[in-house]
Amino acid sequence: MKLTDSEKRILDGAEGDWKAKALDFVVRFGEAFGAERLVDVSYVHYPAEMSIYRGMVEDLLEYAAGGARVAVPTTTSTLACDLDRHASLGCPEPLARLQAAVVPAHRSMGILGTYTCTPQFLGFVPPKGSFIVSVESSAIIYFNSVLGARTNRGGFLTRYSAVTGKYPLMGYLLDENRRGTHLVRVRLSPGRLREDRDYSALGFLVGEAVGGEVPVFDRLGSPTWTSLLALGAALATSGSVTLYHAPPHTAEAPTVEAAFRGAEPREIIEVTDRDLDAVAARLTDLSPGDPVDFVTLGCPHYGLEQLRLLSAWFRERKARVAEHVRFWVCTNRAVRRAAEWEGILGPIEDAGAVVVADSCPVESHMRLSTCREYGLPAPNV
Repeated sequence: MKLTDSEKRILDGAEGDWKAKALDFVVRFGEAFGAERLVDVSYVHYPAEMSIYRGMVEDLLEYAAGGARVAVPTTTSTLACDLDRHASLGCPEPLARLQAAVVPAHRSMGILGTYTCTPQFLGFVPPKGSFIVSVESSAIIYFNSVLGARTNRGGFLTRYSAVTGKYPLMGYLLDENRRGTHLVRVRLSPGRLREDRDYSALGFLVGEAVGGEVPVFDRLGSPTWTSLLALGAALATSGSVTLYHAPPHTAEAPTVEAAFRGAEPREIIEVTDRDLDAVAARLTDLSPGDPVDFVTLGCPHYGLEQLRLLSAWFRERKARVAEHVRFWVCTNRAVRRAAEWEGILGPIEDAGAVVVADSCPVESHMRLSTCREYGLPAPNV
Protein backbone atom coordinates (compact mmCIF):
# COMPACT_ATOMS: atom_id res chain seq x y z
CA MET A 1 0.00 0.00 0.00
CA LYS A 2 1.20 3.50 -0.86
CA LEU A 3 1.24 5.62 2.30
CA THR A 4 1.72 9.36 2.58
CA ASP A 5 4.52 10.81 4.70
CA SER A 6 1.92 11.81 7.29
CA GLU A 7 0.55 8.26 7.48
CA LYS A 8 4.06 6.85 7.81
CA ARG A 9 4.74 9.19 10.74
CA ILE A 10 1.56 8.00 12.47
CA LEU A 11 2.65 4.38 12.04
CA ASP A 12 6.03 5.30 13.53
CA GLY A 13 4.28 6.58 16.66
CA ALA A 14 4.65 10.32 16.10
CA GLU A 15 1.03 10.88 17.20
CA GLY A 16 0.93 8.30 19.96
CA ASP A 17 1.06 4.54 20.37
CA TRP A 18 -2.72 4.01 20.23
CA LYS A 19 -3.11 5.90 16.97
CA ALA A 20 -0.18 3.94 15.53
CA LYS A 21 -1.80 0.67 16.60
CA ALA A 22 -5.13 1.71 15.10
CA LEU A 23 -3.60 2.74 11.77
CA ASP A 24 -1.67 -0.53 11.60
CA PHE A 25 -5.01 -2.38 11.74
CA VAL A 26 -6.44 -0.16 9.00
CA VAL A 27 -3.41 -0.68 6.74
CA ARG A 28 -3.33 -4.45 7.19
CA PHE A 29 -7.07 -4.66 6.54
CA GLY A 30 -6.69 -2.67 3.33
CA GLU A 31 -3.74 -4.76 2.16
CA ALA A 32 -5.78 -7.93 2.67
CA PHE A 33 -8.33 -6.58 0.18
CA GLY A 34 -5.80 -5.18 -2.28
CA ALA A 35 -6.41 -1.50 -1.56
CA GLU A 36 -3.71 0.75 -3.04
CA ARG A 37 -4.02 3.65 -0.61
CA LEU A 38 -5.95 5.16 2.28
CA VAL A 39 -8.48 7.99 2.17
CA ASP A 40 -9.61 10.52 4.76
CA VAL A 41 -13.05 9.85 6.21
CA SER A 42 -15.32 12.60 7.55
CA TYR A 43 -17.61 10.61 9.86
CA VAL A 44 -17.84 7.24 11.66
CA HIS A 45 -20.83 5.37 13.14
CA TYR A 46 -19.49 3.02 15.82
CA PRO A 47 -20.94 -0.34 17.06
CA ALA A 48 -21.74 0.24 20.74
CA GLU A 49 -23.71 -3.03 20.77
CA MET A 50 -20.41 -4.89 20.67
CA SER A 51 -20.25 -4.16 24.41
CA ILE A 52 -22.03 -7.48 24.97
CA TYR A 53 -18.68 -9.13 24.21
CA ARG A 54 -16.09 -8.90 26.98
CA GLY A 55 -13.06 -8.75 24.73
CA MET A 56 -14.56 -5.82 22.85
CA VAL A 57 -15.29 -3.95 26.09
CA GLU A 58 -11.79 -4.42 27.48
CA ASP A 59 -10.18 -3.37 24.20
CA LEU A 60 -12.27 -0.19 24.19
CA LEU A 61 -11.42 0.54 27.83
CA GLU A 62 -7.70 0.14 27.06
CA TYR A 63 -7.94 2.66 24.22
CA ALA A 64 -9.79 5.12 26.47
CA ALA A 65 -7.37 4.65 29.38
CA GLY A 66 -4.44 5.20 27.02
CA GLY A 67 -5.79 8.60 26.02
CA ALA A 68 -6.96 7.69 22.51
CA ARG A 69 -9.33 10.23 20.93
CA VAL A 70 -11.39 10.08 17.77
CA ALA A 71 -10.17 12.15 14.84
CA VAL A 72 -13.56 12.69 13.18
CA PRO A 73 -17.18 13.07 14.38
CA THR A 74 -18.22 9.64 15.68
CA THR A 75 -21.66 8.43 16.76
CA THR A 76 -22.72 5.17 18.41
CA SER A 77 -25.13 2.44 17.37
CA THR A 78 -27.53 0.78 19.82
CA LEU A 79 -26.79 -0.80 23.17
CA ALA A 80 -28.29 -4.16 24.19
CA CYS A 81 -30.64 -2.61 26.76
CA ASP A 82 -32.09 0.69 27.92
CA LEU A 83 -29.63 1.65 30.66
CA ASP A 84 -32.09 4.06 32.29
CA ARG A 85 -34.70 1.32 32.81
CA HIS A 86 -32.86 -1.95 32.37
CA ALA A 87 -34.34 -3.68 35.42
CA SER A 88 -37.99 -3.01 34.55
CA LEU A 89 -37.38 -4.12 30.96
CA GLY A 90 -35.77 -7.42 31.95
CA CYS A 91 -32.14 -6.70 31.06
CA PRO A 92 -29.87 -8.87 33.26
CA GLU A 93 -27.85 -6.85 35.78
CA PRO A 94 -24.44 -8.22 34.64
CA LEU A 95 -25.18 -7.17 31.05
CA ALA A 96 -26.33 -3.72 32.16
CA ARG A 97 -23.13 -3.24 34.19
CA LEU A 98 -21.00 -4.40 31.28
CA GLN A 99 -22.63 -1.90 28.94
CA ALA A 100 -22.63 0.93 31.47
CA ALA A 101 -18.84 0.63 31.62
CA VAL A 102 -18.47 1.68 27.99
CA VAL A 103 -20.42 4.95 28.28
CA PRO A 104 -17.68 6.94 30.09
CA ALA A 105 -15.09 5.38 27.79
CA HIS A 106 -16.98 6.67 24.76
CA ARG A 107 -17.14 10.14 26.31
CA SER A 108 -13.44 10.25 27.13
CA MET A 109 -12.59 9.35 23.53
CA GLY A 110 -14.92 12.00 22.12
CA ILE A 111 -17.44 9.46 20.82
CA LEU A 112 -21.00 10.82 20.91
CA GLY A 113 -23.47 8.68 22.88
CA THR A 114 -26.29 8.67 20.33
CA TYR A 115 -27.00 4.92 20.75
CA THR A 116 -29.18 4.61 17.69
CA CYS A 117 -29.34 2.70 14.43
CA THR A 118 -30.63 5.80 12.62
CA PRO A 119 -28.03 8.55 13.21
CA GLN A 120 -29.10 10.20 9.96
CA PHE A 121 -32.29 11.32 11.70
CA LEU A 122 -30.33 13.05 14.46
CA GLY A 123 -28.68 15.35 11.96
CA PHE A 124 -25.67 13.25 10.96
CA VAL A 125 -26.13 13.59 7.21
CA PRO A 126 -22.83 13.12 5.33
CA PRO A 127 -22.86 14.87 1.95
CA LYS A 128 -22.96 13.09 -1.39
CA GLY A 129 -19.60 11.63 -2.37
CA SER A 130 -18.06 11.87 1.11
CA PHE A 131 -16.12 8.90 2.51
CA ILE A 132 -17.45 7.58 5.82
CA VAL A 133 -17.29 4.36 7.87
CA SER A 134 -20.50 2.97 9.34
CA VAL A 135 -22.05 -0.04 11.00
CA GLU A 136 -25.78 -0.95 11.10
CA SER A 137 -27.12 -2.32 7.85
CA SER A 138 -30.11 0.04 7.59
CA ALA A 139 -27.92 3.10 8.18
CA ILE A 140 -25.23 1.92 5.75
CA ILE A 141 -27.66 1.39 2.88
CA TYR A 142 -29.39 4.72 3.62
CA PHE A 143 -26.07 6.59 3.64
CA ASN A 144 -24.99 4.97 0.37
CA SER A 145 -28.27 5.09 -1.52
CA VAL A 146 -30.46 7.94 -0.32
CA LEU A 147 -27.66 10.35 0.61
CA GLY A 148 -24.94 9.22 -1.81
CA ALA A 149 -22.20 9.06 0.82
CA ARG A 150 -19.72 6.20 0.45
CA THR A 151 -19.23 3.45 3.01
CA ASN A 152 -18.69 -0.27 3.26
CA ARG A 153 -19.93 -2.39 6.16
CA GLY A 154 -17.59 -1.03 8.81
CA GLY A 155 -17.63 -3.79 11.42
CA PHE A 156 -14.79 -3.88 13.93
CA LEU A 157 -12.69 -1.51 11.82
CA THR A 158 -14.89 1.46 12.76
CA ARG A 159 -12.96 2.22 15.96
CA TYR A 160 -9.63 2.23 14.17
CA SER A 161 -11.02 4.51 11.47
CA ALA A 162 -12.52 6.79 14.11
CA VAL A 163 -9.16 7.15 15.89
CA THR A 164 -7.16 7.68 12.68
CA GLY A 165 -9.68 9.29 10.33
CA LYS A 166 -8.52 6.80 7.66
CA TYR A 167 -10.02 3.93 5.64
CA PRO A 168 -8.73 1.87 2.67
CA LEU A 169 -9.92 2.98 -0.78
CA MET A 170 -11.90 -0.15 -1.67
CA GLY A 171 -15.38 -1.60 -2.11
CA TYR A 172 -18.23 0.88 -2.34
CA LEU A 173 -15.87 3.82 -2.05
CA LEU A 174 -14.88 3.13 -5.68
CA ASP A 175 -16.97 4.36 -8.64
CA GLU A 176 -16.86 1.03 -10.47
CA ASN A 177 -18.54 -0.82 -7.60
CA ARG A 178 -21.47 1.61 -7.40
CA ARG A 179 -23.05 0.98 -10.80
CA GLY A 180 -26.29 -0.98 -10.92
CA THR A 181 -26.23 -4.71 -11.58
CA HIS A 182 -29.90 -5.83 -11.56
CA LEU A 183 -32.93 -4.00 -12.97
CA VAL A 184 -36.07 -4.34 -10.85
CA ARG A 185 -39.22 -3.51 -12.80
CA VAL A 186 -41.88 -2.67 -10.24
CA ARG A 187 -45.15 -3.58 -11.97
CA LEU A 188 -47.68 -3.19 -9.19
CA SER A 189 -51.26 -1.97 -9.35
CA PRO A 190 -51.81 1.73 -8.54
CA GLY A 191 -51.67 2.37 -4.81
CA ARG A 192 -50.10 -1.00 -4.02
CA LEU A 193 -46.98 0.63 -2.56
CA ARG A 194 -48.84 2.64 0.03
CA GLU A 195 -47.42 1.84 3.46
CA ASP A 196 -43.91 1.29 4.78
CA ARG A 197 -44.64 -2.42 5.21
CA ASP A 198 -45.25 -2.68 1.44
CA TYR A 199 -41.80 -1.24 0.75
CA SER A 200 -40.39 -3.57 3.38
CA ALA A 201 -41.91 -6.60 1.65
CA LEU A 202 -40.56 -5.40 -1.69
CA GLY A 203 -37.09 -4.99 -0.21
CA PHE A 204 -37.15 -8.45 1.33
CA LEU A 205 -38.19 -10.01 -1.99
CA VAL A 206 -35.51 -8.22 -4.01
CA GLY A 207 -32.79 -8.76 -1.40
CA GLU A 208 -33.32 -12.51 -1.63
CA ALA A 209 -33.04 -12.33 -5.42
CA VAL A 210 -29.91 -10.18 -5.75
CA GLY A 211 -27.84 -11.15 -2.68
CA GLY A 212 -25.01 -8.66 -2.38
CA GLU A 213 -25.46 -6.89 -5.72
CA VAL A 214 -26.74 -3.39 -6.60
CA PRO A 215 -30.42 -3.36 -7.62
CA VAL A 216 -31.94 -0.51 -9.61
CA PHE A 217 -35.67 0.08 -9.09
CA ASP A 218 -37.78 1.31 -11.99
CA ARG A 219 -41.10 3.01 -11.06
CA LEU A 220 -40.87 2.87 -7.29
CA GLY A 221 -43.84 5.18 -6.83
CA SER A 222 -43.72 8.10 -4.40
CA PRO A 223 -41.80 6.86 -1.36
CA THR A 224 -41.43 8.87 1.84
CA TRP A 225 -38.18 8.92 3.82
CA THR A 226 -39.61 6.22 6.09
CA SER A 227 -40.50 4.12 3.02
CA LEU A 228 -36.92 4.33 1.75
CA LEU A 229 -35.67 3.43 5.22
CA ALA A 230 -37.94 0.36 5.30
CA LEU A 231 -36.94 -0.67 1.77
CA GLY A 232 -33.23 -0.46 2.54
CA ALA A 233 -33.47 -2.26 5.88
CA ALA A 234 -35.24 -5.19 4.22
CA LEU A 235 -32.81 -5.31 1.27
CA ALA A 236 -29.92 -5.56 3.72
CA THR A 237 -31.64 -8.30 5.73
CA SER A 238 -32.74 -10.91 3.20
CA GLY A 239 -29.66 -10.14 1.12
CA SER A 240 -26.49 -8.25 1.89
CA VAL A 241 -27.37 -5.24 -0.25
CA THR A 242 -25.27 -2.21 0.67
CA LEU A 243 -26.35 0.14 -2.13
CA TYR A 244 -29.42 0.47 -4.35
CA HIS A 245 -30.63 3.04 -6.84
CA ALA A 246 -34.24 4.20 -7.21
CA PRO A 247 -34.29 7.05 -9.74
CA PRO A 248 -35.11 9.85 -9.09
CA HIS A 249 -35.47 9.31 -5.34
CA THR A 250 -31.87 8.33 -4.54
CA ALA A 251 -28.78 10.49 -4.76
CA GLU A 252 -26.55 9.21 -7.55
CA ALA A 253 -28.78 8.34 -10.49
CA PRO A 254 -31.43 10.69 -11.94
CA THR A 255 -32.43 7.98 -14.44
CA VAL A 256 -32.31 4.21 -14.72
CA GLU A 257 -29.78 4.51 -17.54
CA ALA A 258 -27.50 6.64 -15.38
CA ALA A 259 -27.63 4.05 -12.60
CA PHE A 260 -26.09 1.42 -14.90
CA ARG A 261 -23.41 3.83 -16.23
CA GLY A 262 -23.60 2.46 -19.75
CA ALA A 263 -23.64 -1.23 -18.79
CA GLU A 264 -26.47 -3.69 -19.37
CA PRO A 265 -28.23 -5.22 -16.36
CA ARG A 266 -27.08 -8.73 -15.53
CA GLU A 267 -30.66 -9.71 -14.81
CA ILE A 268 -34.13 -8.17 -15.03
CA ILE A 269 -36.51 -8.88 -12.16
CA GLU A 270 -40.21 -8.09 -12.52
CA VAL A 271 -42.28 -7.67 -9.36
CA THR A 272 -46.07 -8.04 -9.47
CA ASP A 273 -48.86 -7.84 -6.89
CA ARG A 274 -48.81 -11.62 -6.65
CA ASP A 275 -45.09 -11.63 -5.81
CA LEU A 276 -45.55 -9.07 -3.06
CA ASP A 277 -48.53 -10.91 -1.58
CA ALA A 278 -46.58 -14.17 -1.58
CA VAL A 279 -43.57 -12.80 0.29
CA ALA A 280 -45.79 -11.03 2.83
CA ALA A 281 -47.67 -14.27 3.50
CA ARG A 282 -44.43 -16.24 3.80
CA LEU A 283 -43.05 -13.83 6.38
CA THR A 284 -46.18 -13.90 8.53
CA ASP A 285 -46.57 -16.96 10.77
CA LEU A 286 -49.62 -15.67 12.67
CA SER A 287 -53.23 -16.53 11.94
CA PRO A 288 -56.32 -14.68 13.21
CA GLY A 289 -56.88 -15.62 16.84
CA ASP A 290 -53.28 -16.70 17.53
CA PRO A 291 -51.93 -15.44 20.87
CA VAL A 292 -49.46 -12.53 20.81
CA ASP A 293 -47.21 -11.86 23.80
CA PHE A 294 -44.73 -9.32 22.42
CA VAL A 295 -45.17 -6.49 19.93
CA THR A 296 -42.33 -4.22 18.86
CA LEU A 297 -42.07 -1.19 16.61
CA GLY A 298 -39.04 0.89 15.81
CA CYS A 299 -36.68 -1.27 13.80
CA PRO A 300 -34.94 0.79 12.55
CA HIS A 301 -35.41 3.30 15.37
CA TYR A 302 -38.52 5.47 15.18
CA GLY A 303 -38.17 9.18 14.57
CA LEU A 304 -40.30 11.92 16.09
CA GLU A 305 -42.86 11.94 13.26
CA GLN A 306 -43.45 8.19 13.58
CA LEU A 307 -43.96 8.54 17.34
CA ARG A 308 -46.39 11.40 16.68
CA LEU A 309 -48.47 9.21 14.37
CA LEU A 310 -48.48 6.33 16.86
CA SER A 311 -49.48 8.67 19.68
CA ALA A 312 -52.41 9.97 17.62
CA TRP A 313 -53.45 6.39 16.80
CA PHE A 314 -53.70 5.45 20.49
CA ARG A 315 -55.41 8.71 21.41
CA GLU A 316 -58.03 8.67 18.66
CA ARG A 317 -58.99 5.03 19.19
CA LYS A 318 -58.71 5.13 22.98
CA ALA A 319 -56.87 1.83 22.53
CA ARG A 320 -55.03 -0.02 25.27
CA VAL A 321 -52.42 -2.77 25.23
CA ALA A 322 -53.72 -6.05 26.66
CA GLU A 323 -52.38 -6.80 30.14
CA HIS A 324 -50.49 -9.94 29.08
CA VAL A 325 -48.77 -8.24 26.09
CA ARG A 326 -45.49 -6.36 26.12
CA PHE A 327 -45.49 -3.55 23.56
CA TRP A 328 -42.13 -1.88 22.92
CA VAL A 329 -41.50 1.12 20.69
CA CYS A 330 -37.77 1.61 20.09
CA THR A 331 -36.06 4.94 19.50
CA ASN A 332 -33.06 6.88 20.80
CA ARG A 333 -32.99 9.01 23.91
CA ALA A 334 -32.85 12.31 22.03
CA VAL A 335 -36.06 11.54 20.16
CA ARG A 336 -37.67 10.11 23.30
CA ARG A 337 -36.99 13.31 25.22
CA ALA A 338 -38.27 15.45 22.36
CA ALA A 339 -41.44 13.34 22.25
CA GLU A 340 -41.87 13.75 25.99
CA TRP A 341 -41.40 17.51 25.75
CA GLU A 342 -44.00 17.77 22.96
CA GLY A 343 -46.57 15.65 24.82
CA ILE A 344 -46.34 12.80 22.32
CA LEU A 345 -45.12 10.20 24.79
CA GLY A 346 -48.08 10.34 27.19
CA PRO A 347 -50.80 8.72 25.03
CA ILE A 348 -48.42 5.90 24.04
CA GLU A 349 -47.29 4.97 27.54
CA ASP A 350 -50.71 5.65 29.12
CA ALA A 351 -52.04 2.98 26.75
CA GLY A 352 -49.58 0.44 28.18
CA ALA A 353 -46.81 0.60 25.58
CA VAL A 354 -43.20 1.35 26.54
CA VAL A 355 -40.96 3.69 24.55
CA VAL A 356 -37.53 2.06 24.85
CA ALA A 357 -34.44 4.20 24.28
CA ASP A 358 -30.95 3.34 23.05
CA SER A 359 -31.61 -0.34 22.46
CA CYS A 360 -32.83 -3.03 20.07
CA PRO A 361 -34.75 -6.13 21.21
CA VAL A 362 -33.65 -8.24 18.26
CA GLU A 363 -32.63 -11.08 20.59
CA SER A 364 -36.03 -11.19 22.31
CA HIS A 365 -38.70 -13.86 21.69
CA MET A 366 -40.91 -11.37 19.85
CA ARG A 367 -44.07 -12.28 18.03
CA LEU A 368 -45.28 -9.34 15.98
CA SER A 369 -43.48 -6.52 14.17
CA THR A 370 -43.93 -4.31 11.11
CA CYS A 371 -40.27 -4.60 10.09
CA ARG A 372 -38.64 -7.31 7.95
CA GLU A 373 -35.25 -6.50 9.51
CA TYR A 374 -36.34 -8.42 12.63
CA GLY A 375 -37.47 -11.39 10.55
CA LEU A 376 -34.19 -13.26 10.18
CA PRO A 377 -32.41 -12.72 13.52
CA ALA A 378 -35.59 -13.19 15.59
CA PRO A 379 -37.08 -16.68 15.17
CA ASN A 380 -40.73 -16.03 15.97
CA VAL A 381 -41.63 -12.89 14.06
